[in-house]
Amino acid sequence: MSNDRRNAQSPDMPQLVDTRKAAEMLGRSTATLKRWRHEGVGPNWIEIEGRVSYDVAVLLEFIRKSTRVASVRAAMEETREAV
Repeated sequence: MSNDRRNAQSPDMPQLVDTRKAAEMLGRSTATLKRWRHEGVGPNWIEIEGRVSYDVAVLLEFIRKSTRVASVRAAMEETREAV
C-alpha cells in the first residue's frame, strides 16, 4: 500500500522519523536531541520498546513556535496594526 493511500485512510497516523533525521530537520546534532530528552526540553518524542522516534508534525510545530521576529520588524508591524 502506498504512503498516500495510508495517509488518506488514517490522517491521524503520525509520520515518524528517527533521531538522526529529526536532528537534520532541526539543524542540530543527535547528541543535542539526546541531551534535550534528558533535560526534558525540545520537541516531544515517542519511545517504543527503547527506540526513539519523532513525529514530523511535532517537529514542524516546534520549529514554528521557536521562530522569532526581529524586534525592529515586530515594532513596525505593531505600529501598522494600530493605525
